[in-house]
Amino acid sequence: MDLTIRHLRGLCAIADHGSLNQAALSLGLPQPALSRQLRRVEQLMGGDLFVRGVHGAQPTPLGAVVLAHAENILGQLDDLGTQLRTHQVHRRETLRIGWATSTLYEPLLRCLRALPCGAERPRVVTVGSSRELYELLRIGEIDIALDDRTATDGCAADRNVAEIACAETPMLAALPADHPLTTAPLLTMRRLAPEEWISCSGPDGCVDWLRGICSAFGFAPRIGHDIAVTGPRSAVIRDQRSVALWQAMRAPGPGVALRAIADLDLHAHQYLVFRTSSPYAPHVPALAQQLTREHRALLPRCSYLPARLKGAAAPALHRPRTSP
Repeated sequence: MDLTIRHLRGLCAIADHGSLNQAALSLGLPQPALSRQLRRVEQLMGGDLFVRGVHGAQPTPLGAVVLAHAENILGQLDDLGTQLRTHQVHRRETLRIGWATSTLYEPLLRCLRALPCGAERPRVVTVGSSRELYELLRIGEIDIALDDRTATDGCAADRNVAEIACAETPMLAALPADHPLTTAPLLTMRRLAPEEWISCSGPDGCVDWLRGICSAFGFAPRIGHDIAVTGPRSAVIRDQRSVALWQAMRAPGPGVALRAIADLDLHAHQYLVFRTSSPYAPHVPALAQQLTREHRALLPRCSYLPARLKGAAAPALHRPRTSP
């Protein structure tokens, strides 16, 4: 027989009450069942744990040692239970949001302050990829995620997760500011083909994505640098004379110019992805609408965005979409 928490609670109840009858009553057990349980524990320990007499059940020296350990173990378990309950209450009362590489995190934080649901001080989690973001949603570590992607078929693969489209942002070419192509009357993918490109490896498949885009224009990109979207891309573009596809809402660093690509109609799509079981789920549609308005107001103000793209409209909001 293995000693279990149930056995330890039984021993402590006997010591507390000094009586098997009272201990059994407090545990909701018949007295004979508690007596049999005590005998099995004493056989396991190799000696009597209680002396039964006119003054009830009193611990033996062996029993006192076992009880000291039992009380310590049960105290730690009770403390763990209290901490877990506190943690669960805190999780229910705190909005947890996350993003990977999205450019709309500042508008999102502003929009949260306007929601009538106590979301003014959310807990923020940032990760390196959309795949990590979805995993945090799946296991319930965050309530709402802000996700950017260049395909529209990426609905969450978990029926407990839904998403709402918020915005579309043009994708541009990022080049060194003094590159000859920045003054070309027409920039095309063919003219970018000989350049050295920046991409990033990782679970989101960015390298394959870039190769697929370039393949449609008849060339394989010469990828010279592996740099995360939030990494020092501007410095490498400026100093290593490289190029990259760049989301229009992301401000470039010094020495980098953004130019529209005439034959590439490519957009990043921004989504609010959320757990349908979250207490904040009913507020996500209103949050998405506010974020769409923020995006529409911000896009024309981007001084680095080509003039003809500043009027690009955000998409009409979709209703929450879940996996089948």
